[in-house]
Amino acid sequence: MKALSIARCRSEKKLLALINEIFPSATPGFGENDVYFLATLDGEDAGFLHLILHSKGVLLQGIGVREKFRKKGIGGGLMDTALEFAQKENADILLKVKPSNTDALNLYAKKGFSIRKVTDAYVLHRKRCN
Repeated sequence: MKALSIARCRSEKKLLALINEIFPSATPGFGENDVYFLATLDGEDAGFLHLILHSKGVLLQGIGVREKFRKKGIGGGLMDTALEFAQKENADILLKVKPSNTDALNLYAKKGFSIRKVTDAYVLHRKRCN
């Protein structure tokens, strides 16, 4: 069985390389409110989670898994990490997703998110757990 590890990451160089591989047009931020987690599988960088601390809660800014690691539970593990982080912050968690991204929508529905607002992207919301 392969060992999945998810830990907070502050290495901009490592994160930029991974994010640019998964989302080539992304321009990630590295401000004081940005929080990143890195998922590794058997020592190889597999995915990332980008959260932003916001006055209205925790914004899930980005989550990505390298193509060769998809469908292995890494996205779910990263989502669980986001939910645990928001719970520790005693905060709701918000995210935006394109309606065409059905894989992501299915994952978010499994994790208890509901649609709050519909524009060119869905805004999903999950209340904090007490």
